[in-house]
Amino acid sequence: MTSPLPLSGIRVVVTRAAHQAAELAAAFAAAGAAVEPLPLLEICPPADPRPLERAASELSLYDWLVFTSTNAVDAFLPLTGGALPPRLQVAAVGAATAEALRNEGIEVHLQGSGGDSDAEGLLAELAPRVARRRRVLLPQAADARPLLVDGLAAAGADPVAVVAYDKRLPSGAVERARELFGAYPLGWVTFTSPRIVRHFADLLGAGWERRRSELRAASIGRVTTAELRRQGVEPAAEAASPGDEAMVEAVTRAVASSSSLPRGGAPHPSG
Repeated sequence: MTSPLPLSGIRVVVTRAAHQAAELAAAFAAAGAAVEPLPLLEICPPADPRPLERAASELSLYDWLVFTSTNAVDAFLPLTGGALPPRLQVAAVGAATAEALRNEGIEVHLQGSGGDSDAEGLLAELAPRVARRRRVLLPQAADARPLLVDGLAAAGADPVAVVAYDKRLPSGAVERARELFGAYPLGWVTFTSPRIVRHFADLLGAGWERRRSELRAASIGRVTTAELRRQGVEPAAEAASPGDEAMVEAVTRAVASSSSLPRGGAPHPSG
């Protein structure tokens, strides 16, 4: 007889953007979970695209180009025509972002070692290289933290942040949440960014205060965990590093560590 998979019988709601959720959903399914998608982010263009377009046309004025997400790569590179000035050095926050750049034929001169949500780690490695007023361009999300810009400026660089993309709640999210949670406990839900945390709390509206004790939140890392705590939720699991397998491992450990943990509700009939 074979042993049951570690997450057999547990429902896990994956809230990552639809175009980025497949690998995380597959990792949970491989561990035996009943995976339910609830995309809570949709990437959209900036409200005013002109600053981004201007930055792409002025790359020769910069010494460094810094990417903190694959979404920024996707939004910015098409505006460059696929070619960067030879003297321009490129930095990526982590492995996934670096891979997205290399897939586009872009050489990565510095890759942060802290993971794809660790701007602190990237700052520590980049700051010593950009002193003496080096100009640094950072195409970012509209809600990006100021940590990199402020830290690079403090190191003596001349950082310029430009909005490369924005995020919104996908249409149909309210109806999908009602379908998943109307007759079921919240149970295990993944959170891979602070914006997703806020969208989830907003979805529940007046019911958030009453129902958040049902939530078993799985956090991708410390920045997302901090937002969960601001919303009054202590994560039941936090990934040791910001990757799909690490998140599954964190949930598996949390489930195994306490048989008294709620098991996330019965799988939804549609799952």
